[in-house]
Amino acid sequence: MGEEALELETRKKIYDTVRKFPGLHLRELSRQLGLSVPLVDYHLNFLEKYGLVSGISDEQYKRFYPKDALGAEQKTDVLSADEKRIVALLRQRIPLQIVLFILKQGSAQHKEMVPLMGVSPSTLSHHLNKLQRRGILLKTSAGQERGYRLANEAQVARLLIRYEPPPGTLADSFAEIWEEFHQ
Repeated sequence: MGEEALELETRKKIYDTVRKFPGLHLRELSRQLGLSVPLVDYHLNFLEKYGLVSGISDEQYKRFYPKDALGAEQKTDVLSADEKRIVALLRQRIPLQIVLFILKQGSAQHKEMVPLMGVSPSTLSHHLNKLQRRGILLKTSAGQERGYRLANEAQVARLLIRYEPPPGTLADSFAEIWEEFHQ
C-alpha cells in the first residue's frame, strides 16, 4: 500500500515535506504547505495508518517523522529516538537560535546570548534548561564563569545539515549564522 498511498498529489506533498523537514507539527505543516489544518490532519492520519510517517507527542505538539523508503516490507523510523528529540527542539525558533549560536562559538554564557535572542533573560533560561534537560546542552564552568556547550556537536551539526530548517523559520540575525554554518 506504500506507493498507492501517495497517489493523491496533496498527500504526496505532505509526505515529501515530512521527509524533508522531519519534526514539524500539524499547524507548521499546514503553514508551510498553505493547506488547511483539517486537510493536513486527515492526510497525516492516513500516512500514519499506512506506516509512512509516525507522529510523536512532545511537551507541546505532536510532531511527524518519516518512516523508511517506500516499498520496504517492514517500516522503520528514519531517525532514532535521540535524533527525533534533537530535531524536535531544532524546529523551535529560540532553541534553534541557541544551538546555532553555540555551534558557531563553541560555548556561550547566558549574558552573551540575551541581547541576541530577542527574548527576556528568564525565557532564555527556560530554553537553555529545556535543552540541557533533553541532553543537547551541557553546563560548563571555568572559575566564576558558567556557560553552555553542545553535548554532541557532531550529531547536532549532522542533523542541521541533513534536515535544515523550513523556509521562514530562521530569524534574520540567525539566517546569517545558518548560511555561514552550512558552507
